[in-house]
This record gives sequence, C-alpha cells and structure tokens, in this order.
Amino acid sequence: MTLLGKSFTVIIFLLSLSFMVLALAVNASHRNWRDVVLGPSGYKEKIEAISRENEQLEDAKQRAQAALSREQVARRTALASLQTQLDQLQEELQLRISSVQKLEGELSNLAQVDKIRAEELQSLTDTTANLRDQVRKEQQDRDALFAQTLVLQDKLNEARGVRLEFESRNKNLQAELTRFREIADHMGIDPEAPLDGAPPERNGNVLVVNRTKGLAEVSIGMDDGIRPGHELEVTRKSRYIGRLKVLKATPNRAVGEIMKDYSEGFILEGDRVDTSID
Repeated sequence: MTLLGKSFTVIIFLLSLSFMVLALAVNASHRNWRDVVLGPSGYKEKIEAISRENEQLEDAKQRAQAALSREQVARRTALASLQTQLDQLQEELQLRISSVQKLEGELSNLAQVDKIRAEELQSLTDTTANLRDQVRKEQQDRDALFAQTLVLQDKLNEARGVRLEFESRNKNLQAELTRFREIADHMGIDPEAPLDGAPPERNGNVLVVNRTKGLAEVSIGMDDGIRPGHELEVTRKSRYIGRLKVLKATPNRAVGEIMKDYSEGFILEGDRVDTSID
C-alpha cells in the first residue's frame, strides 16, 4: 500500500469517528415533541385549560357588564325621578314666592292708594272753598266777557268777509298756477331748474362710447333736467377722466361730445357721470 493510500485510510477513519460522535450527540439531545405537546401536562392540555379559564372569565365579565348596565339604568331612572320631583318643588316654590311678592305689591299699592285718597280728600276740601270764591268772581267776569263777546262777534263777521275775499283770490291764483304748469310742461320747462341754466345735481353712467365720432351716450336725460349745452363730468373710482358736452337729450338718455381739452384718460362704458363734482 502506498503512502497516499495510507493517508486516505487515516482520514476516512478520523471522519468516521467524527460522524459517530456527532450521531451520539444528536441522539442524546433528541426530544419527542409529540409527547411534549400531547402528553400529560403537555402544551395542548395547558392551552385547553387556559381557554376554559378565559371562557369563564369572559362569561363573568359579560354578567358583570349586564349587572352594571342594569344598575346604571336603575340609577338613571332614579335620578330622573328625583330631578322631576326637584323641578316640581322648585316650580311650586317659585309660584309661592311670586304669590308672596304679588301680595306684598298689592299691600303696598293699597297703602299708597289710601295715602293718595286722603291727600285728594284734603285737596278737594280746599278746592271746594276756592271754587266758591271763583264762582263769585266768574259771575262778575261773565258780565264783562259778554260785553267783550259782542265786540268780538263784530270783529268775527269782519274777518269772515276778509277770509271770503282771500279764498276767492286763492282760487284765482291756483288756476293761474295750474295754467303756468301746463304751459311749462308743454314747452319742456322745469320750474325747479336753476335760473342760471345749470343742470340739477344728477349722476349716471356711460352706456356707449363712439371713439370715431368722439361721442358718448349716458343714462340721464331730459327727465333728469339735462338739456343740450350742459356739461357733464366723467370719473372712474373717484379719478377724473374727462368732460362731455351734451348735444342731444331724450327723456332718459343723452349724447355728448367728448371735450378733448379736459381729457385725462379714455372714457369707458360704465364710467360715472355727474352734472357737477366738488
């Protein structure tokens, strides 16, 4: 046998010994898990015991919760009954307090009335004495008033004649005023318009702008006192934009020429128009 063969034989022998020791160690540490789980005092029996105990505890918990719920319901019922009784007692107490206050007020009023009546009685006694004196004086004054009445009757008749004359003149003036108003309406004259020809205080908005012709249409017209020749100021959010000179006016519209000398911006639809600005 060669040296190499001997070396392999020794190595195989050593490996055999190693495997034998390993097998003995494994066999020594081996446990029968079936017996551990299913055997007496095994894990299965312990789990079942714990489960039974858990079921018992859960049942006891449910019974305790049911008892607690019944106790809570009973206490709420008792508290509601007590609260109702308390409310009734408070209401009754309030009614009695109100009754006592009412009686006290009536007693105070009666005392006040009694005092007032005593004062009135004394006052009436004094007044009766004064009235006797006044009756005598009134009889004297009556004669004097009768004489004055005769004088006043004459003056009244005179005043009636003057009143009839004024009423006649008033009717004539009313007729003249009505005729004047008809003539003014026919001629398109506003009696309330300023005598200097200036337009009244009015405001409106720009409706249409014709930049080619330099014209703008506004939402105020003759009904607002606007006449041809009037000048209108144009602003936008308190900013001065320009001025229009009215060329044509209808009852609710007016067309004006954009005055370039006063232009400080482009006039747009929606801009505010005023007859005058401060």
